[in-house]
Amino acid sequence: MKEKSLIDGLKLALKKSKNKNSPIAFSYTFRIEARDILPILSDPSHKNLFKVYWEQPLNGIAFAGLGKIITFEIKDYKSRLDMNRNIIKFFNNSISISDENLIYPKIFGGHCFSQYNGSDQTWNNFPDSIFHFPECLATLTDSKSWFTISKLIFPNDMIDIIYSTFKNLCIFYNNRLSATLPPISRISIKEFIDSPSKQNYKEIIYSVLNQIKAGKIKKVIISRSQHLKIDDKFDVISAMQVLRDIYPRCTNYFFEYPDKGIFFGSTPERLVSLKAGYLYVDVLAGSVARGKNIEEDKLLEQSLINSHKEREEHSLVLEQVVKKLKPITKDFKCPEFPQIMKLENVQHLYSPISCRLNDVKNQNIFDFLFKLHPTSAVAGRPTNNAIKIIQKKEIHDRGWYSGPIGWVDRNCDGDFFVAIRSALVVDQDAYVFSGAGIVAESLPDKEWEETKLKIIPIISALTGKGL
Repeated sequence: MKEKSLIDGLKLALKKSKNKNSPIAFSYTFRIEARDILPILSDPSHKNLFKVYWEQPLNGIAFAGLGKIITFEIKDYKSRLDMNRNIIKFFNNSISISDENLIYPKIFGGHCFSQYNGSDQTWNNFPDSIFHFPECLATLTDSKSWFTISKLIFPNDMIDIIYSTFKNLCIFYNNRLSATLPPISRISIKEFIDSPSKQNYKEIIYSVLNQIKAGKIKKVIISRSQHLKIDDKFDVISAMQVLRDIYPRCTNYFFEYPDKGIFFGSTPERLVSLKAGYLYVDVLAGSVARGKNIEEDKLLEQSLINSHKEREEHSLVLEQVVKKLKPITKDFKCPEFPQIMKLENVQHLYSPISCRLNDVKNQNIFDFLFKLHPTSAVAGRPTNNAIKIIQKKEIHDRGWYSGPIGWVDRNCDGDFFVAIRSALVVDQDAYVFSGAGIVAESLPDKEWEETKLKIIPIISALTGKGL
């Protein structure tokens, strides 16, 4: 820790706070020695603190956030754009000092899929949209690790007191580095209820197929949930250990809000990333199981590539994304044919897209987040018609399932993923979600089996038993 840099930064933050007559965020980033940052979140004494974990094992990047200095929350989904503007404004007024130019403070959070007006109370205590600025954020790359410690600075603060307080805060979190990961906990599922039932799910699909046949819609994603009763030994740290081991190609995450619940999962689908004027988007649609051996796996892969139904499902998503991005970008790159993304128990048709913005001035990640969400990979085509069908046919509240989750930094860059392969845990109740894309050639029994396939990883993480 460089004491002079810290003192000079605090003085600058205090001066800015006085000039604006309002609190501002001050962040200080310094190197730490850590090969794994997940243990930082495992201390039982932190049970009343906000926690976030975000790891992409294949890319060698992870974040662990603990505590918060400010919260941005809305209850009305339609007000989300106002909240996003407030986040950008707050960042613009903040001060950040770092030993590493590429490591910045970040704000983490997410949005629900859409406004829900039904009777399902699963998500009643969970915010529709919320973002937190962590008090402590650990960043881990392939070779190095850092702490970013943040604090609100007020106009009437005294420099000696805030310096002492901030230094003690750094020492407090630095002491958390000695924590070790607990053993993976094994828990049992006492009972479960499908919502809707298999028969009702199939009837919904038949109804959607009739609307597709009549030309009213091209594609609709019909999701379902599974309500599980679990014992009180569930540990999200244990679940993360399972998921990051089985799914190194996915983004493994959890958001823990005290008294509200834990939302966790493993998603392979990037909605949008903005970095220095470049956009990156993943189109992921069309699925088949993995084989029991290399030969069967290759046959299933070929059946996926040759399937008219799966390719149509993929192309509907791709066409929508291309239509929205091409007019505002250049150097547009997308493979001519979908690639195959192989996960532990499922393989997908996958088209990664990269492009450069025509105008990089005053652009932020939120501008593109809601330009793309919801894609037809989680809603359907046309989007508005698909959402109306979803709201009418799905009796459960999706909540954050299939919504955008991620982070934004001080440069207004960010990385957001689609919250699929996910679950909400509230005390001894767990709600696991999955969905399937319904197009003209869909078969209800096969769509049900696809949703079962997608639920398996989260059940494995919940129980701590792996696949």
